[in-house]
Amino acid sequence: MKKVLILLAIAFAALGAQSNKSNFGGKWALDMKKSANLPASFKSVDSYLVEVQQTPDSLISVATMSGAGQKVSFPQFSFALDGSETFREDVQRNTKRWSKVQWQTTGKKMIVLTRVLQKRGEKDVSYTQRDVWQLLDRNTIEQSITLSYTKPDSTHSERRIFRRIK
Repeated sequence: MKKVLILLAIAFAALGAQSNKSNFGGKWALDMKKSANLPASFKSVDSYLVEVQQTPDSLISVATMSGAGQKVSFPQFSFALDGSETFREDVQRNTKRWSKVQWQTTGKKMIVLTRVLQKRGEKDVSYTQRDVWQLLDRNTIEQSITLSYTKPDSTHSERRIFRRIK
């Protein structure tokens, strides 16, 4: 009986810890005025929307961007929330990505660590990307993105603020 109680206590603790993680599910619009250090290509962007579906095991993110008379849909990102590595190949942009999710101990920040290999003509470019997702409030996501290149030795950081639209 004592073993059963101990196992039940562990199970409830694990379920409780799982429920403390932020849920980023919903439809979000990039607030370009509140965001900082966006790539130069964003100057011609009229809207950047992200739809996020989150379950206890995974997060799927699909982005669309419109501007300069075009609408671009990006391939979906799918992350395992248990820390296991996910792979995504984007043939159109010649990139391969290996990502792992870590949660800050409070479960309020989701950190996505990604290794990227991109083919640019005959040249391979590799870099790491660190995305930190955080709910600032029920209707606002802050996403801090840092790209670190080895050749040339450089870093690019940006801050994206998203507002809930649904």
